[in-house]
Amino acid sequence: MNRVTEPGIGADLTGDFIVAFGPQASTLLAPPPGFACAARAPGVVACVRGDVAHGTAADGTGWLGMADLVGGAHIDAGATALTGAPPQADWRGRFVQVLWRPAEDRVVALTDHFSTLSLYAFAHGDTLFLASDLRLLAALDACAREIDPVAVYHYLNFGCFPAPATVVRGIHRVEPGTRLIWECGKLAFERYFVPEYAEDVAGDDDALAATLRERIVASVHDYRPADAWGCFLSGGTDSSSIVTILSRQGGRRVRAFSIGFDEDGYDELGYAGIAAAACGAESISARVGRAQAIALVERVVAAYDQPFGNASAVPTLACADLAAAHGGTRTMVAGDGGDEIFGGNQRYAKDHVMETYYRLPRPIKAVGALVRRAASGSRSHFVNRVENFFTRAALPNPDRFYTDDSFASDHYGELLDAGFRAQVPRDSSLAWMRTVYALGGTAAPLHRIMRLDLLNAIAQNDLVKVHGACKARGISARFPYLDPELVRYTGRLPARYKVRGTHKRYLFKRAMAGILPEAVLRKKKQGFGLPTAIWLRHDAAFQSMVRDVLFDSRSRTRGWFSAPFIEKLLVEHGNGSWDYSNEIWRLLVLELWLRKHLDGR
Repeated sequence: MNRVTEPGIGADLTGDFIVAFGPQASTLLAPPPGFACAARAPGVVACVRGDVAHGTAADGTGWLGMADLVGGAHIDAGATALTGAPPQADWRGRFVQVLWRPAEDRVVALTDHFSTLSLYAFAHGDTLFLASDLRLLAALDACAREIDPVAVYHYLNFGCFPAPATVVRGIHRVEPGTRLIWECGKLAFERYFVPEYAEDVAGDDDALAATLRERIVASVHDYRPADAWGCFLSGGTDSSSIVTILSRQGGRRVRAFSIGFDEDGYDELGYAGIAAAACGAESISARVGRAQAIALVERVVAAYDQPFGNASAVPTLACADLAAAHGGTRTMVAGDGGDEIFGGNQRYAKDHVMETYYRLPRPIKAVGALVRRAASGSRSHFVNRVENFFTRAALPNPDRFYTDDSFASDHYGELLDAGFRAQVPRDSSLAWMRTVYALGGTAAPLHRIMRLDLLNAIAQNDLVKVHGACKARGISARFPYLDPELVRYTGRLPARYKVRGTHKRYLFKRAMAGILPEAVLRKKKQGFGLPTAIWLRHDAAFQSMVRDVLFDSRSRTRGWFSAPFIEKLLVEHGNGSWDYSNEIWRLLVLELWLRKHLDGR
């Protein structure tokens, strides 16, 4: 029986698989081009490409999967998974696994705590198909390849497709920390992990900072790859802390890869250089210009198995290119998740202010309502921001948090054509967010939105971004700040140790004092974005490319979106009334992805 990992050695997570279960499995599934048949038995056909482990246990259980587990753990036939128990306690890292017992007509499949490796399911009659890539299922003759309008609506609001929804109707993405069970032709899903917030750790600030520092250092140490590795280094506190900790642990010199831009406000190479120099890491960097970014868009569209609306996929892919070009890097260590467990997102501090306003007596809030009405319809960017604050602050969470980026909901009647609206209730995306917000019971207001971010912004967006970009270059990624043990510990810290007033990362910054340079600790959060906002205002070539796609006859004939309203978005973005760069990018990528992967197939 094959083992997926050996202690201290990261598995190649760039393989793919597709499996069919049911009496018609051998008829409905043939190995796709480039795939080999890994298992063929009555009622089962499994096809793999690349480094996908598979085998048969002594009890007849068949299995396949990919995993990169830390701390010397192994993942194999996993009898506990088939019996319905949670994954073993030592399963820390990334994994996706499928197990089957034909004699019992039972299939169990699961992905890791934050779904860093995707698992898709498609049921056709009495046959179940599972795959690591949505496009493998969409290519089946049994799949009608119909677009799911509700899922597209989610995409326009979130910039990604929140599981279980996918762009193709009938195909489901397994949610983070969830087990799929197929038994006697019936499909069910069970969660085995939801971030919890006990808030039961007490102590003085210095002692807690020291303990947090020890936990962080231990987690980063456990996720250190064995060989041929490097780190993403944006210049922010998360990636900088990981590079610094790994450098202090000795061994080979850490190689840190960074991407920058010429545009003001989008380049953090200076801070990346400060962090690398302070700890002796080798800094390898490059700048991405507008022409190069446009050339990368086509590769981004090709790399992801669903439309992916986060423009930072472009610099992430450029960074993966940089790593692949230097010494055959096979694994990258990333800082994703730090904001969401330490309290680093700017919107957490903003929401704290809004929550304070929301709890004010109604007579006082009435003043805000008057300001909101007076500001309505203004073309001033500042006035629009004031109106936005009072509109959102008047709402409870998660509705308030949702309106931070609810493009399609906000412009439901203007953006969506009547035929599209008829298939999509306006509150569809908000209903999804309310369901996730309610998971895990009560917690402090901050922790409830942090959990929401872990299960949406991280699991459905950021991790998809990093994995897709790395996989396109044959590279795996590790995420030490999403280690389940570290996530559980930070959940035990009261919310006041994450955000105090408008101060973010309160305890984390105390823990990193003496580790990170002061300039990095105190820098303003910038993010890892693409300067599309600037290019859409000042770059004629970029504007032309966007218009050529969005107003092409193929886009118009879909009958989904109002062309005059899209024109209005471009004009108002261009004159500075509002920043619609994210929304325009989502529309652009959606159209390009559909043309490449679904149209005419």
